[in-house]
Formats: sequence, C-alpha cells, structure tokens
Amino acid sequence: MLVLVEDKKAKDAAQKAMEDVLTRSLQCIGKRNIGFPSGNLDETMYANGDGTLWAAFSHANDAKIPRRWNAFGVYDSKRHTQMITVEINVPTTTNSASVAGFFAHDPSTGATYLMHDGSVGGGKKGVGRGAFMSWSDSVLEDVERTTGEPRSGIVIGRVDDPDLAGRIWTFVCTVRQFKDAVKRGDLDNVAARKKIAEWDKFRNEASGRRKGRRRPEFDYFSYHGDVVRALRDERQAMAAKNEVVVNSLLVDLMVKIGSRMTEIYEVKTDCGRQSLYTGIGQLLAHSVREGAEVNRTLVLPEGDLPEGMDLCLAELGIKLRRFHLTPAPNRKVVLA
Repeated sequence: MLVLVEDKKAKDAAQKAMEDVLTRSLQCIGKRNIGFPSGNLDETMYANGDGTLWAAFSHANDAKIPRRWNAFGVYDSKRHTQMITVEINVPTTTNSASVAGFFAHDPSTGATYLMHDGSVGGGKKGVGRGAFMSWSDSVLEDVERTTGEPRSGIVIGRVDDPDLAGRIWTFVCTVRQFKDAVKRGDLDNVAARKKIAEWDKFRNEASGRRKGRRRPEFDYFSYHGDVVRALRDERQAMAAKNEVVVNSLLVDLMVKIGSRMTEIYEVKTDCGRQSLYTGIGQLLAHSVREGAEVNRTLVLPEGDLPEGMDLCLAELGIKLRRFHLTPAPNRKVVLA
C-alpha cells in the first residue's frame, strides 16, 4: 500500500524531483501573467508551444495552509493572461487534507508519486469532487497515513518519470473537459445527478474498509483510465445503431442493447495471479444474469500469465485482450 509522504524534507525532495523532470520536458518561456479567481500574478512558466501543457511553480507561504503552488493549464500565446486549469498544490508545514495535492511513497519499490484527491470544482455551486470523479471515471487509490483514516487520491504519475509531463497533461485535459461539460450544462440532468449520488454512496460505503493494492508494476495503474478510454473509443467506433457503450462504478466497460448486456470488459494493470482472480470474478459476477450469451473480455498488459491461467480463461469462455505502452515521453496506450 502507498504511504503518505509526511516529512517536510521528503516532500521537498519529491517536489524537486517533479520540477526537475518537468523543466527538462518543457521549455522555459520566461515570466508570464497567470490568472485565477482571486487575482493574477507573474511567474516563470514552462511550455512547448500553443495548445500544450504549461506549468508554473512557486511557494505560497502566506496562505492559511502554507503550500507549494503547482499550477497547470493549456498554453495560449494570444492571451496576455494564462488561465489555470488545475492546481496540484502540496501542503508544506502540515499534511492537511484540505489541500488537494500530495505525494505518496511506495515502500516496496522506493518510488514516489504525485497525487490529486479529485476535488475539482466545475466553477458552479454544488459541482465538486463527486461530480468530477463520477463524470471522469477516475480511480482513487488509498494511501496510508500515520494518523487517521487512509487518504485517497488519483495517481498522476511517478515524480521522476520522464513522461510525468504527459501524465499531468492527460489530467489537465480531463479537468478542462469536465469544466467545459459543466458550462454546457451536461451535468444538469437526472442521469448525471444519479451517477454522482451513486459515486458518493459508493465512497461512503467503502470508507474505512478499503485496502490498498500492491501491484508488481504499480506504474501501470496510473494508466488504467487511459486503457478504458482507448477501449471505449475503439468499441464506440464500431458500435451498431442499437448498441450503447457505457460503464459503471463496478464495470469498466460494457455494451448494451436496450437493458440487455451483450459485452463486458474488465481492465487490470498487471498480470499477477490475484489481479486475474479478481478480474475473472468481476466479469462473472457482474454478468451472471446475462447467461452464456454475453461476451466477457479480460484486458491485461502484455506479459506472461501465471501457469494454468490460459486454460482457466478458455474453460470459462473469457476472451483476453492485451495492451502495451509506447516509450516515454508522451506514452500512449496501444491495444492489441
């Protein structure tokens, strides 16, 4: 299980590692004016051109909760003031959960990850974490703390990953699309409100009893959403007129005709035996009412399977899809 980075020196080291990677990946474009709801400021900015990620870093020592200020957005050279899409700020003198960003450490590998708790406002009253998480289908990972209940957050990426800028860019694009959806009124309907309520209920029921998951290749976990989106885009492109491609809190992806499920997919980000057992169980449990007619597919990264699992999948009638990631920078999911 991941552990919250609570020591100030360790947080400073993680911050430095993150900045080092990002300032190597992005070009320094000098001082730029940056706007936010309460005002604006001039800060050194890093970006690789129009329509790409920009990043800026500073200290906010005078804030009610002192923090490292890490701002990100989409660069537009035509604008005098660059607008922040999302901040991933990390508290410095405390470990307050009221600041959305934090670092988490994996004791078994020594890796440190940049995290965000999903508290993204849509710029509208009542639109917050539940709305963003349910709309984006992002996944939360629990992180142990020395005191109190585990804290949960979205794994953005490893702080020393050469592709960290690409991981942050993916998150920035998701946040921007969410805010655009809120402005369009896409969440002002019964279906969206129901999905938000279901997410809130799911998190409340899971609180206090969820356990962190150890993965042999934990870095793949931050790509779970990318794999689901790639799978969804592929399946939607070939969907018949009467087919709907959807997901839920419990199912990564499914295809329905009316109220009947015809296909179900479960994505796992490692090939460990426990992950396969879990994935098989999820596929069977969530499609049991559909009988043998439903097509069940387990989606795994490329790599060797534990002995006997090929036969198990074949006997159960579960299909296998594989995926891999392209090399850094800007890793992409490739479905086989």
